Amino acid sequence: MKAKRILLVDDDRDLVLSARTYLEARGYEVDTAHSGVEARERVAERVPDLAVLDIMMDYDTDGFNLAQTLREDERTAAVPVIIMSGFTKELDTKTHVFEPMMYREWPAAKFFEKPVKLAVLADAIAELLGEKPAAAGA
Repeated sequence: MKAKRILLVDDDRDLVLSARTYLEARGYEVDTAHSGVEARERVAERVPDLAVLDIMMDYDTDGFNLAQTLREDERTAAVPVIIMSGFTKELDTKTHVFEPMMYREWPAAKFFEKPVKLAVLADAIAELLGEKPAAAGA
């Protein structure tokens, strides 16, 4: 069986490295990007089976806009998206930035507040890809 391809997009390079290592150990192929622009380049090269995105990268709503773009493009419309972000911690100071997002349908199948445990993320990925989640502690 061909390994599923995950696109992992976050400007936190340490998080990307640890999540990539964790997911590759579980048999996934992982492409990474550190901005929405970089992620669009990766998608143009190869469409992923699933995308994991941060919201705030190059600018405050970079990941949200990327998720919306993935949903609207016929090549990627069926790609499940997981958003993991700490943006809710910024709501008090940046309400004017995030308010438009709050009243739209979120272009994501799942949302996790950072920090997220990698095992929880991996289980969500497996669920969305129709796979059996790894055994607890694996």
